[in-house]
Amino acid sequence: MTEITTSVGSPGTVSAASGGRVYAFNNLTTTPQQIVGANPQRQNITIHNPGTVDVFVAPMYVIVSGSDFPLAPTTAALGGCFRVYSNGGSLRIDGECQKPWQAFAASGVNNPLTVVDSNV
Repeated sequence: MTEITTSVGSPGTVSAASGGRVYAFNNLTTTPQQIVGANPQRQNITIHNPGTVDVFVAPMYVIVSGSDFPLAPTTAALGGCFRVYSNGGSLRIDGECQKPWQAFAASGVNNPLTVVDSNV
């Protein structure tokens, strides 16, 4: 018989469903950067903007003619982006969100962002 133990604060299951990962960014600029990599078990992503500048979140790839195509958004070309409003705005993406995601700020440098990547 196998015994599974966990520690305080640890996920209660031991599988691909375990855990949520929290990523903290304090350096967003107007240039897109990857905020979370691909995760085939991901069920949802929650993005929270504690800063004073709106942030745009987008998948790294979009479908063009039935195939993945790299998305290179800018503050002038926001197609494919989701706006996360400043001062506490949040966005939760459920379902088909397993590919990598990127984010950038509407203006400035050193903008914060919090990302929670969950398999549950």
